Amino acid sequence: MRRSVPVAGAVLVLGPLVVLVLLVAPGRSAPPESTDPAAGSGSGSPPVVQTQARRLLDRAAAAPGRMSYSGVQFVSAWTSRGTTSEVVQVDHEPGRGTTVTSDASPSAPARRMTLAATGTPSIADGGAVGVLAAHYSLSVVGAGQVAGRPVDVVAARRPGTAAGGQEAARFWLDRETGLVLRREVYDGRGRVTRANAFVEVRVGSGAVASDTGSRAWATTIDTTALAAMRGKGWDCPKVLPGPLALVDARRRDGAAGGIMHLSYSDGIATVSVFEQRGRLAGDGLAGHHREVIDGHEVWVSGEVPQRVVWTSGQTVYTVVADAPERTVDQVVAALPHQPATDGDTLGRLGRGLDRVASWFNPFG
Repeated sequence: MRRSVPVAGAVLVLGPLVVLVLLVAPGRSAPPESTDPAAGSGSGSPPVVQTQARRLLDRAAAAPGRMSYSGVQFVSAWTSRGTTSEVVQVDHEPGRGTTVTSDASPSAPARRMTLAATGTPSIADGGAVGVLAAHYSLSVVGAGQVAGRPVDVVAARRPGTAAGGQEAARFWLDRETGLVLRREVYDGRGRVTRANAFVEVRVGSGAVASDTGSRAWATTIDTTALAAMRGKGWDCPKVLPGPLALVDARRRDGAAGGIMHLSYSDGIATVSVFEQRGRLAGDGLAGHHREVIDGHEVWVSGEVPQRVVWTSGQTVYTVVADAPERTVDQVVAALPHQPATDGDTLGRLGRGLDRVASWFNPFG
């Protein structure tokens, strides 16, 4: 349960944290937050994965690593606070990552954000599609067009639902290149909650560029190294509410012991958790307001993607989520909330977090 409280006190300015969240079909009414299939399969039945659907999604996951593309996307998400929508310019180069640029509006300044190239996940087997297939039944449900390009449509359903039953998400996959041109995520009543679609796109191909975009997060952490990090006081849970499994762990070395970046996903809902030694300070966290989640005081961004920041002991936690609001609240409550202790004041949270090795859009 959330409770907003007046903003007062001191915290730091957060650098841009990056996400490419996904867009809505025109004409669907904006729903309130409700139970969301994308928060986890929630079924004891094993997923049924159609061979053709798995082949198409594997191709989609590989496509950004071998071709460049650019275009215009319309992006929307809904929470209990209302609807957030943007039109953004997307530019992708293999090995360097994806840059998302939004124009200034009366309510928000222009933003330039970068999703660094991720490479192979350090913990999850089977990559992004493996995570999705472990939680959801997958099938090809039709064909169509997006931005004038022929596509195949793949649906993800909770295990145990009938072939024509309720869907958790749909992916529109470019028939020529495999790229995901559109994605929609649905709540328990079949209404769109998070989605994106290209309204125009240009595709090119070429040699893979040098991996300069991901250098900020080049230090991957496997399960053995993760156990050692836990022994040094880093909080690295294997599972977060959703249920969301830990699929990737990375570290950015630097002052005060560096920054940990933990990625959790069920293939549709995704959450990144950043841990950095220090404490929040300053005269206000720009773009954030103070809230109480499960009795814990935190700072929440009203932008897409949702961001929640707080200090626990000598560690600053930042949660960045493409997930249902209820799931985000549960994740925040599950992480440590100890009284803040003395530590270095952070002038800027996570220098370099604007190049996030992110699982928010594992197919692009």
